[in-house]
Amino acid sequence: MGIRSALKKELMNPDALGLMTADDVRSYLQKNLNRVKDKSAQQFNIIARFNAHHHKVQSGLPAQEATLVYERHRLFKEVLYPKAAVQKWLAQL
Repeated sequence: MGIRSALKKELMNPDALGLMTADDVRSYLQKNLNRVKDKSAQQFNIIARFNAHHHKVQSGLPAQEATLVYERHRLFKEVLYPKAAVQKWLAQL
């Protein structure tokens, strides 16, 4: 993470609001999917699926994952995901 990204994240303070940035979601998925052994292909597919969803959301296109809700930060316009929504989405997969 670069200095600009770190500063931006510190100013947004998503942890206090129970929100996660896209980088946080990716690291959360990696940590939780590493517990399942011999599932590296599944891990790759889930992260790729999240990346495709995130790209569409950033572009203003309709989201492909209906259960993975998001919100935009009012000042930075960054796409943030509630932690509960990410956990629910991962449990459904």
